[in-house]
Amino acid sequence: MLIPYLGAMAAFVAGVCLLQLQPALPAVYAPLPLLLLGCFVAGRCHGRRRQLAIIVVMLITGFGWASLRAHWRMADRLDPALEQTRVVAEGYVRGLPQTSEFGVRFVFVPTRVLSQNATLPGRLSLSWWGEHPALSAGTRWQFTLQPRRVHGQQNPGGFDFEGWMLQQGIGATGQVKNGQALPGFAWQASIDRLREAVVQRITRTLGDAPWTGVIAAIATGDRSGIGREQWQDFARTGTTHLTVISGLHVSMIAALTGWLTGIIGRRLPRLLGHCNVRRLQLWSGLAAALLYTLLAGLGIPAQRAVLMLATGVVCLLWARPMSKSVIWMLALLAVVIADPFAVTAAGFWLSFLAVGALLWLGANRVGPAQGVTGWVRTQLAVTLGTLPVLLVVFGRLPLVSPLANAVAIPVIGMLVTPLTLAGIADPTGWLWQGAERLFAATHWFLALLLRYAPSPDFAPPPAWALVPALAGVWLFMLPRGLPGRWLGLMMAAPLFIVPAPAIAPGEFAATIIDVDQGLSVLVQTRHHNLLFDTGKPGQADRAILPVLRSRQVQRLDTLVVSHKDNDHSGSAEALLRALPVNHLLARLPPDHPAWGLASHDEACEAGQSWDWDGVSFTLLWPLPDAVMPDENAQGCVLEIETAHQRLLIPADVGTAQEYDMLGRNWLGHFDVVIAGHHGSLTSSSAAFVENTQPDWVVFSAGYLNRFRHPRPEIVARYAAVGAQDLRTDRDGAITLTTDGTQLSVRRWREQHRHYWYAE
Repeated sequence: MLIPYLGAMAAFVAGVCLLQLQPALPAVYAPLPLLLLGCFVAGRCHGRRRQLAIIVVMLITGFGWASLRAHWRMADRLDPALEQTRVVAEGYVRGLPQTSEFGVRFVFVPTRVLSQNATLPGRLSLSWWGEHPALSAGTRWQFTLQPRRVHGQQNPGGFDFEGWMLQQGIGATGQVKNGQALPGFAWQASIDRLREAVVQRITRTLGDAPWTGVIAAIATGDRSGIGREQWQDFARTGTTHLTVISGLHVSMIAALTGWLTGIIGRRLPRLLGHCNVRRLQLWSGLAAALLYTLLAGLGIPAQRAVLMLATGVVCLLWARPMSKSVIWMLALLAVVIADPFAVTAAGFWLSFLAVGALLWLGANRVGPAQGVTGWVRTQLAVTLGTLPVLLVVFGRLPLVSPLANAVAIPVIGMLVTPLTLAGIADPTGWLWQGAERLFAATHWFLALLLRYAPSPDFAPPPAWALVPALAGVWLFMLPRGLPGRWLGLMMAAPLFIVPAPAIAPGEFAATIIDVDQGLSVLVQTRHHNLLFDTGKPGQADRAILPVLRSRQVQRLDTLVVSHKDNDHSGSAEALLRALPVNHLLARLPPDHPAWGLASHDEACEAGQSWDWDGVSFTLLWPLPDAVMPDENAQGCVLEIETAHQRLLIPADVGTAQEYDMLGRNWLGHFDVVIAGHHGSLTSSSAAFVENTQPDWVVFSAGYLNRFRHPRPEIVARYAAVGAQDLRTDRDGAITLTTDGTQLSVRRWREQHRHYWYAE
């Protein structure tokens, strides 16, 4: 019945996607004239022209609906005038606070703003660093806080924090300066209080068991207890979805509940009276899924899963039969109407494509496939159906994913999850212990797969390859013998044929990675790769490794760690363990864990030099055997030179070291200087700036950092000699590419603009 309208529904979804690709929001009423024109044309046309006009109208409608919702969501963002100010507000803690060694993070819902002329968004993500009182879900507080706009790091291949916050409906971040607890609890957070109690019970019951965090995540959606190495194992086996309450868990609980209801209905018919057992199975499954979603804190992936399930239930209860493709498209349409921002989440597409691949395989299967053949086809269908998104978004293809999921999904869905939920009512804790041991056994199997079949990283293909690759993969999944089926492989080929960045001999490309308040610079010549510094702890996974994958760097020829300060060396050990490094040049204490992890390592000293592909690299500092007053003063300083261009990376050396290098005539004019110490007053002396006179100066600093880097005086000093400034906090990652006498400059935020980016 609805099959003729599949194109119209798909057009609406396409319109929503088109809006999310815009660099800036159009005027809220901009689509209206086009919509009216489209409706007029559709009313005057007939036959195929009418169908085409309806598709265009639905495309405009989807675009307009997403635009309207985006305007509403962006209107709930922090007023820039309130940044760097202090605001007093009352409200309550939403969700479960996440505690770490540095402090606590939590979502705050303000109910009353006490500061005059101040308005806060409906939800804020706050941090309370250092010593703080215990926070729990639903508690009411009066905070003096310093809000700031949502702003995240922006790098090639990196995570879009600002886009994620848009999906979550969080309009600002901030820091708590002081707080006072208020009496009572917020009724709006009653479910969060229940979730917190369940997490505390699980923690007390399981103690230091290795998979306590996973059991808590399956029960309540709180993933804070899952360790970094555990996440890496899940990512490498393609099983991350097993620890996120989304479509898999919700559908499994619904299916299990419906199955139990059917058993009761058939064996105890009097208990259910005259109820239709099939209908009762559907409704009971949906009710169980909704209760599970509430226990999970109504997370956005779980909300989408319940909405999809509810759409399917309604369609199955419909008086007239519907094809599976129509039900799938209606579920997709319902989710996109309810949450137009869902299309920006990779998990959304992975879920729908996995289900769609199974439906496509079933619809095009010639005869039934059972046993091992059916199992293999099912796993390959899910893998192939989601392959383009996995490569384009994550640059990763877990080769063991089909086998890992074939074993893990039934174990987690049918055993671990039911045991975990039943354990809430078990005072002995045995069910939770059994669930934890079952997950431990599952992980043992996953680790075994990783040992013998590692999952390689791929360079993420261009975004334009996504649509033809999806069409090609699904064409390839048609039954054997159909003409043109093998064309699907050609359509999907761009996923794997990603040309490496072409760098001419004698030239280099330098990417100043956005590592917040810190420094990390990737320098590439035609056949070699160097990384200078690694930023703070956590930046290896968050920023540096994604950039290396996007640049097709699978090993580093040299890693330079200038000195031991945390914002320069914090991720050195993690990086050295994550990929091969031939040579480590560093100024680090003898007991630093980075030593010994590279094939060869040594201390950096002035005078060390080498040539790669016609590009000269020279260390200008520190002096051999010199006694320095502090760690900054003994940092490594690197000069990179081609026949026409010079780049200087002075790390954090101070003005005294600058004068020493000037006195030795080691400097002179540079085309690019990465400002010393992030633009601090302790570096970039007037004599240094006057002598180097760069055409470009790069400030690697965090957004609204507490040191106020770069300092206005230093910015003005470079501007006075004609240097154009680049800033990672404003521009994201910055790529400098030499080409003879020309130097091209690319700013990531400018090239990949989205309407939700902070200006």
